[in-house]
Amino acid sequence: MQSELHSQTAQNFCNTANQLKSQGKLNEAIANYQKALEIQPDFVEVHHQLGEVYFQERKFPEATASCKLALKLQPNFAPAYKTLGNILQAQSRIEEALRAYNKALEIDPEFVEALVNKGTMISKLGQSEDAIACYRNAIELKPDMAAAHWNLGNLLIQLGRTDEGISCWQKASESDPEKFNYQFFQNLAINFGQAGNIDASIGCYQQAIALKPDYTLAYLNLGTLLQRQNRLEDAIAIYQKSLEIQPDSLVYQALGNALKQQGNIDSAINYWQKALELQPDAIAAETYNDLGTALAEKGELENAIEYYQKAIQLKSDYPLAHLNLGILLQRQNKIEESIPHFHKTIELQPDAEEAYKYIGNTLIKQERLHEALAYYQKSLKLNSKSAETYFHIGSILAQQEKFAEAITYFQKAIDLQPDFAEAYCNISMALVRQGQKQDYFKVEQFQEAINQLQKALEVKPNLLLVHLCMGQLITAPVKNSNFAVLREAADRYLLNCGEKGQLIAAITYMSIYVKSGLTQIAKENFLAIEQKIYQRLSELAAEEIALIYTQVLFNINYLRDELAANSKLAKVVGKEYVEKILNNNENQNYNIKLKSRPNKKLRIGFLSSFFLRHSVGWCSYDIIRELSKLTPNIFLYVTGERKPDDRTKLFEAVAEKLYKPQKLPNGTANAKEIIDEISKDDLDILIDLDSITVPVQVEIIHRKPAPVCLTWLGFEAPYTNEQNYFLSDWHTHPTGREEYNREQLIRMPNSFVAVSGFECKPVERTSARKALRIAEDQVTYLCVAPAYKLNPELIKAQVKILKEVPDSVLIHKAHTGDPEVIKATYRQECEAIGVGFHRIKFMSLVNTEEDHRTTYKIADVLLDSYPYNGGTHNLEALWFNLPVVTRCGEQYLSRMGYSFLQTLSIQAGIANSWEEYTNWGIELGKNTDLRLSIRSQLEQSKQPETLSPLWNPKKFAEDMYAVFEELLAKKANAAND
Repeated sequence: MQSELHSQTAQNFCNTANQLKSQGKLNEAIANYQKALEIQPDFVEVHHQLGEVYFQERKFPEATASCKLALKLQPNFAPAYKTLGNILQAQSRIEEALRAYNKALEIDPEFVEALVNKGTMISKLGQSEDAIACYRNAIELKPDMAAAHWNLGNLLIQLGRTDEGISCWQKASESDPEKFNYQFFQNLAINFGQAGNIDASIGCYQQAIALKPDYTLAYLNLGTLLQRQNRLEDAIAIYQKSLEIQPDSLVYQALGNALKQQGNIDSAINYWQKALELQPDAIAAETYNDLGTALAEKGELENAIEYYQKAIQLKSDYPLAHLNLGILLQRQNKIEESIPHFHKTIELQPDAEEAYKYIGNTLIKQERLHEALAYYQKSLKLNSKSAETYFHIGSILAQQEKFAEAITYFQKAIDLQPDFAEAYCNISMALVRQGQKQDYFKVEQFQEAINQLQKALEVKPNLLLVHLCMGQLITAPVKNSNFAVLREAADRYLLNCGEKGQLIAAITYMSIYVKSGLTQIAKENFLAIEQKIYQRLSELAAEEIALIYTQVLFNINYLRDELAANSKLAKVVGKEYVEKILNNNENQNYNIKLKSRPNKKLRIGFLSSFFLRHSVGWCSYDIIRELSKLTPNIFLYVTGERKPDDRTKLFEAVAEKLYKPQKLPNGTANAKEIIDEISKDDLDILIDLDSITVPVQVEIIHRKPAPVCLTWLGFEAPYTNEQNYFLSDWHTHPTGREEYNREQLIRMPNSFVAVSGFECKPVERTSARKALRIAEDQVTYLCVAPAYKLNPELIKAQVKILKEVPDSVLIHKAHTGDPEVIKATYRQECEAIGVGFHRIKFMSLVNTEEDHRTTYKIADVLLDSYPYNGGTHNLEALWFNLPVVTRCGEQYLSRMGYSFLQTLSIQAGIANSWEEYTNWGIELGKNTDLRLSIRSQLEQSKQPETLSPLWNPKKFAEDMYAVFEELLAKKANAAND
């Protein structure tokens, strides 16, 4: 009776302890369990329960001891094995825990809690399918066991079987709706989202909505996730469903974002505006920012700026709005206004990598390369995976002529973004500039540059930049070029250029064949190009127009002497060049008004890349020197990169100023800087000496930074501005030629140029001829035409002359071109006509012009080129008293030789056809008296009392100065009228 009483008392203490345990009063529960054991030490259930309480308190040793004591008293007590398994699991002793669960299941195969826990252990050991089997067995035994459904769902989600897993969670929530409610799924969704498991997060939000259909927060979060997955239709439907339940500013804002992402900007703006009607100021800033971005995409820049500014007014510490406003201001070229917003972005968000990048972009435009580089490097530290930033850094290093480093950065950009065609292009251009800097371009460098561009074509065959770079690479002006390699590259490019590159490839092909000396092939190609230009002119990109303007209009003068056809093409291309390039340039047109300068000396400026040892430099210096005696106000503006030389010092000595601007990042002169300088110098007259050969000069005179702007000397007229002038003479531009020009023609009274002579190194004629194996009595013709001025007709005429003048020889001396092509063409004509090829003497280049001019003293007759006559070469030959045979054509550049001879009153040697050219060559070769007569006439033309205008730069300068005064007077009269 006493024993039964003790037993009942122990049970009472156990029951009380169990109740306290369920209430979380663990210390009181332990005290009652201990009282029960004082009464009944072998009470197995109490030992087990005490073990569970110790386990809840994380007192693992005490918990383990209690469970083991229970099992000692009753070895087949399955719940104690399950609890022991839980204790071991909490200590990450997975395999030991698994053995405990298995022991519990040996005792009780239908012990579902142990079965679920076993599944969890073998899942952690990577035995997923066995774990799934455990969970499914538990569910078969106890279909409403929420934990089994829940654990099975988790495992299926981890295995990527999201739909099955979510279905299991739904069953868990049905089994235990209080525990697995909508808030639980909302929290779980957030956790999955933070972990990057978007599909699982979406499933949780869907379950939360299923449990609570009016739970608008879950709709918003679900829509956001769907939007992140670019499931825009689904996201929009979710947002709209939410709005049906309850209008909400955040949902309006999110719906607007989804619609914008879909491309429906107008609808997006509508919903953002609805959001603004509802939402508090705390989030209105974000909506204003979104509106600004949408309007910017629509091109409504001013409205977009206004919204960004509103966002900043509401939330001054909003970095994204500052960043967006800065970007937009930069797009409007408001550089100074944009910079503070980028700096503010960085102040508010120091890891705002884009802000550093945009400051770098801004500094690049301001040509502050060193500072830009520092910002790009900061950007790169924040985001080492930005191909764009590597590209920018590489571009700066290339501009600083650190080509090897630049190429490394371009390659890193490509490693990150294999289709980065611009980076391939820049590697190629860096290799080109590296070759130019070392004055020769190794074949290996060239091939590597070509390979880079071919890779660019593979990834972006329709990117215009790639084709422009390919053309620039093949035609790059590098000394000692291997023309055979260049032609092979041009051939390959023409075959593989694709539809987008056809025009550029054809122009490239033409240019390199002209430079090689294969002008006949180039001409055939040009005729095809000409048709394409007329057919596609209006649709061509600005870059293609620029290429046509600088390359086709340049080369046409070597290929065809047809004034009407050439003029027609030049006019239409020039018009497009003005509209698509010059008028779209950010620099303004000045149209400086004439200022009254009674009795004051004119202020005259000259633009050129060649105030040095160059044809333009040789032919302009004497006149500029004489002008400086008429007015001290001579200003020279240098537009090229060539190093100054001894001739540059002469120019500098006669000018009030020789100004050289900073280079732009692309290596060209800064047109705006020169224009500003010209404006400060307050010029009356601005003279461009180089025309389309230096495009920046065309731009400058087109802007008219002086009252009178004109082109002279170095090339044809630019065909861009009817208000400007072209200086010529009556021989180059006879009456009626106005219709073929765009610029107004101004004709000098005699020749279009004058020189006071050329220096030459001493040479003894007889010994010099002997060194060339030329006897004193052999008639020696001279051709100094570079390869691009040669053509089969010219060579044929020269060889015919040799045929008819016994024992005569021809010295050929060219400073450019493919020597093998030139020799092959002469050899072919010699074989066809029956002239020994040995009668052609090919002379190599010499170091200086003074060395070169000794050749004129060796020869007897100069054979001029056509359709592009020699300018400086003819003047040099005539100065050294050498008779000249020249063919006079229709266009200016084919009438230079004619102009010189007419100015000298020499008719002998002027031809109007190849037949006349050949006849004059033969006549001058056979008729010694005629040669001597011309020599005498040339010598007489240099005497002070009979000085020809061609050798009188003083008179030329006076005439030119008078022309300028007359032009200014006409402008003044027109202004007064």
